[in-house]
Amino acid sequence: MTSINIRLAELNLDALFVEQPRRLGLATIGDVLDSRLETLSKQKDFTYTWYADLLDLLKEHGLLGEFQQRQL
Repeated sequence: MTSINIRLAELNLDALFVEQPRRLGLATIGDVLDSRLETLSKQKDFTYTWYADLLDLLKEHGLLGEFQQRQL
């Protein structure tokens, strides 16, 4: 499992993917876990394509279950 304090920019990810959360105010995995879909989806730079990629990333790092629990 990946540490929640790691910055998204430190992960080996596509630069465009990393830019999206930065524009949404998310810098770390912890920021992502603390975020709410209802809040993110209202922001100008939000896309559901990026959100789907984010869910895949969380799954790869063993954090999808925790994220889903925090959304409840």
